[in-house]
Amino acid sequence: MSKLIVLAALSAAGVLTGLGGTAEAAGAASATGTIKAFATTYTSPSNQSVAVHHLPASTQVDTLCFREGQVLNGNPLWFIINVDGQSAYVHRDLIAPPANVPHC
Repeated sequence: MSKLIVLAALSAAGVLTGLGGTAEAAGAASATGTIKAFATTYTSPSNQSVAVHHLPASTQVDTLCFREGQVLNGNPLWFIINVDGQSAYVHRDLIAPPANVPHC
């Protein structure tokens, strides 16, 4: 019986530690970028996918990571941003990203 109590306590501690780590990682995983010119965001890293947002220049956005996608103007990089709780892709030409944004 005491082994079960110890295992339960260790499991609970592991869960709590995991939640704390996730919260810290989520906070560190995004930083503020700035939209440079009027931008449409999309559901995938392509301007042939569904439009999600239409953002004016100077809009501040949570910038999560980047990945390769459709090449526009010789550049394949697209950033995943979060606006009002909804994530979408914006092409590299249209965002001034924060430093050290990770690859997705």
